[in-house]
Amino acid sequence: MTRALILAERNFDTWHQQYLRGEAIAPLPYGLEALERHGFQLEWARRQEAAPWRKPRDVFEHRTGIPVERAIRGARLAAEADVVIALLEQQGYAVGRAKRWSIPPYARTPLVIWTCWLADELVTATPRRRSWLLRNVAAADLITYFGPSGADVLADMGFSAERILELTWGVTTAFYAPGDRARDIQVLAVGQDRGRDYGSLLAAFEALDFPLDLVCKPENIAGLRVPANVRLHGTVGMAEYRALLQRAQVVAVPTHELVYPTGSSVALEAASTGCAVVATATPGLSAYFDDGVDGRLVPRGDVDGWRQVLRELVTDEPQRERLGAAARERVVRRNSSEVMWRELAQALDERGLTTTSRTAT
Repeated sequence: MTRALILAERNFDTWHQQYLRGEAIAPLPYGLEALERHGFQLEWARRQEAAPWRKPRDVFEHRTGIPVERAIRGARLAAEADVVIALLEQQGYAVGRAKRWSIPPYARTPLVIWTCWLADELVTATPRRRSWLLRNVAAADLITYFGPSGADVLADMGFSAERILELTWGVTTAFYAPGDRARDIQVLAVGQDRGRDYGSLLAAFEALDFPLDLVCKPENIAGLRVPANVRLHGTVGMAEYRALLQRAQVVAVPTHELVYPTGSSVALEAASTGCAVVATATPGLSAYFDDGVDGRLVPRGDVDGWRQVLRELVTDEPQRERLGAAARERVVRRNSSEVMWRELAQALDERGLTTTSRTAT
């Protein structure tokens, strides 16, 4: 049994209670409970919400950009742990610095930082910011990333191949399952990160005669012309989001190209519910869909391409059903959270970062 200390933004006991009440999509964030099925005993450092401590903590963490409370509260658990896993990168900064400065107990405990945006931020950051980021993560024993572009970025920053790992992004397929609702939304688009290319999608709808239901923040479409056939929904909660996916005939995921695979969560969650997915053919999203087999891919910024593919799918129900069924099958087989955590468990064992692997050597 490998004892893992998890440093995460959420309190896991609170999250699990929300799951039991039907308010969370999995027993633990990101489906992390899958690690328990691979021989991991999970412990986590809790965050104190008592009023006397909350304000000074929040002020310090906001000013420094480094969450420290969980690292401090987790020190006792870290002394007994075989590995520390930080979710996401910010939660690893304090431990990374402690390892760098040889501060016990973190100095001797392997650190895994499970990242999403780190590689992209290293590319776009100012030299000063980049140096700060590297100081926070340089001592990590393993840095994971999503999307094929991350490998070159991290290698350029001095990380050897033995210290980085590309993971397959996985979604909770049991929650994002096909429903029994009528698919009465012709085209749906969802997403609020900076990687969305709503300019191309909205331009395409200026010459289409069916509606687009768009779920995003106002700032995502600031300065863009919104055609009359676009229905804006703002942002929605988890349950309503799933319901929209289950009602959609086609889900459009237009994106720019970033180092991390922006759009992958919505694209794979939509695919998991059996939608026909149309996505921008970035390297990240192209890794998750084969054009014409389990989704459709459109070149970056191709307004005419978006218009043509969407018009085709809206009028071709057999193609939508074929793509949606193939997408669901592929996600369950290759892009579930179970697959993602199995990959990490196997990599930790192979790289000598688990109890079993260290005993064997």
